[in-house]
Amino acid sequence: MKRLSIIPLVFLTVASCKHADNKFELSGKIIGDTTGIVVLIQSGQHRFDADSSPIVGGKFHIKGNREHPEAFSLMTEKPNQRMFSPIRIFISPGDKIEIELNTENIEMSVIKGSLLNDEFQRYLNDVEMYGNDQFDRLRAKYEKAIEIKDTLKINALKIQINTFFENIEKVRTQKAYEYIKSNPKSFIAAYSLYTYREDFDAPKIDELLSLLDKSLYKSKYIYNIINADRNQHGTKASDFTLKDTQNKEVNFFTFSKDKVILLDFWASWCGPCREANPKLETIYQQYRDNGFEILGISQDRDMQTLQKSIEIDQITWINLLDIKGEKSVSNLYNFTSLPANILIDRNGIVAARNVSLSDLENEIVKLLE
Repeated sequence: MKRLSIIPLVFLTVASCKHADNKFELSGKIIGDTTGIVVLIQSGQHRFDADSSPIVGGKFHIKGNREHPEAFSLMTEKPNQRMFSPIRIFISPGDKIEIELNTENIEMSVIKGSLLNDEFQRYLNDVEMYGNDQFDRLRAKYEKAIEIKDTLKINALKIQINTFFENIEKVRTQKAYEYIKSNPKSFIAAYSLYTYREDFDAPKIDELLSLLDKSLYKSKYIYNIINADRNQHGTKASDFTLKDTQNKEVNFFTFSKDKVILLDFWASWCGPCREANPKLETIYQQYRDNGFEILGISQDRDMQTLQKSIEIDQITWINLLDIKGEKSVSNLYNFTSLPANILIDRNGIVAARNVSLSDLENEIVKLLE
């Protein structure tokens, strides 16, 4: 799990108290280019589905609602923009945060009004961003070697950078381990354990889980660690209820009774998803009378966008609009990227995950026998 060149989305640390008001507000001004919009993205969420605010008079304002602290990235976006430089921010219920978002140098942005975010920034510097300055120097040397076409130096620096990655990741993992042990009541510790879960072996994860305060078990991070095996092959599929394009609630267990179901996670902005729709429609029409159903779980920002895409792609199966945050169905089924699907048999048991289009029809036929 390399984190040197990645800007991961962020989570928030909070005291274990409850807020009567779960709403939060971000108010800010832009330093630099004031065109476009400001986008606030949850972990695992696509920018097209995120909350956003237009920039008016060099200012922006975003409101939201959180039951628990959650990680976000904040960035500006202009039409046809390809590269994004987000800042990471902790948001907890009741927060009112003021931000100076510097579009010319994102690292110079200023966040005020949250001591918890201050704590998180210290954690990032001490753990996840540890060694970044050294990596930047190595990268500058590597780019210079490429510029002057110094083949020997390029090869030597490649080896040096690879070794650096391996060593620095071990250091960061150890720092995360020490932070979690020293801060068992902090939501940052829960976030850290989730972030580094693939770097810790099972005994170490069990050790750290046993140290954490039970109030942290309400966080999405600990919940996802404990329930990492949910909705995997051979397990009972989880129930959920979402609204369809007619604004009617559809309960999965009721809908799927005695049927083979393909849960298709997609969105209007997902090119590969849209490309797959004609093939899925062909399969659906061929097997729907035999007890096969597709249930689309859309990650679109709103129902209007979803309805338009359904019309354009001539989709005839039922589609539901997913909700945001830790209660989303995509989170329930452990999906963080699109396209994604899960095939469920007549008994409600997960038969397969992320089946390719080329294999899908064969898998459906087996389950319908």
